[in-house]
Amino acid sequence: MRRSYHRICLLFLLVIITSCSTTRNVDILTIEPAPVSLSNTIKRVGIIGGKVHLKEEKEQTGLHQLISRENQQLAKEARDAAIKGLYNELTGDSRFDTIILMEDLVQNEKNPDNNGNYLDWDVVEALCQRHKVDAIFSMAYYDSDTKVSLKKTTMDQLNLLRVKEKVPAHQITLETLIENGWRIYDPSNKLLIDEFTFNNQIVSTAKGLDPYEALQAIEDRAKDIVEQGKQTGSSYGARLQPYEHSITREYYVKCTPIFEEAEAYTLSGNWELAADLWKKEAENPDPKISSKACYNLAVLNERNNNLTAAMEWAIRANTKNRSKYFAAYIEALEYRQQQNQLLHLQQSEPLTSK
Repeated sequence: MRRSYHRICLLFLLVIITSCSTTRNVDILTIEPAPVSLSNTIKRVGIIGGKVHLKEEKEQTGLHQLISRENQQLAKEARDAAIKGLYNELTGDSRFDTIILMEDLVQNEKNPDNNGNYLDWDVVEALCQRHKVDAIFSMAYYDSDTKVSLKKTTMDQLNLLRVKEKVPAHQITLETLIENGWRIYDPSNKLLIDEFTFNNQIVSTAKGLDPYEALQAIEDRAKDIVEQGKQTGSSYGARLQPYEHSITREYYVKCTPIFEEAEAYTLSGNWELAADLWKKEAENPDPKISSKACYNLAVLNERNNNLTAAMEWAIRANTKNRSKYFAAYIEALEYRQQQNQLLHLQQSEPLTSK
């Protein structure tokens, strides 16, 4: 009987501990600074294309040669679409007075297959002087590697009686891996402002009575590759713009009846009434409870984009009851404050679209 009593007590304590640690999530929408910061002195920019490099398979049958010729043309079209995508993105950015599509396909020739090659600064300066631009956006390279797979299968075909029947067929799969690198050169400071690589995969498959017919049956591959190139250029241009980001925070809801009442308010969207209750619990003599109330108030202020108040409450929570969890949250707030400072710096001039 005594053992059963102890077990019941332990179970009761476990329920209390578990219920006190119960949390809910709240999503907070933030505006993050642009991944790439440009000097306000850069008003005229040029865009330059890179060379196309295709990796060829060792096996070069007539089918592979046909695919290789198609890939060469597609890669050039996709590269040009990427340049156009970047151009369209930059023309919508009011910080730039002029965007120039430079025809020069200039790359260092010491090792043209090495993606690590960079434009020499004398080449960059000469291009900028020739086109009267302050910086160069360069598609450093466009690499494409297509693997061809063939296998025997069956397919439906209408016979002479117009009835579907299974017939021997071939299935072809083209797996295209695309990598393209982008760089921004600032000749005045001889600074490589940014360097970024995109990796994409496009898989296309179809069936035919023979491999050539199967290849002809592939739909939308060319469209997909070119569209992906355009999207890549647009995405790179978007790296100059702030962007929305959602982060998830936890807050405590089950420590005391007051916390439970506050939870009901948060679920109905009445966060201010919940805050009034948390402020009462912030004065609770139990530091484990008061610290969690302070933490909740920190999260509330972060949700309201008041990072200064959020930091004050977070520090107060950690002071009342030191924990790695509260310390980690303080570090997260410090990072958000740094990001906000960078965002304000980037927005010292309007970055709105034209």
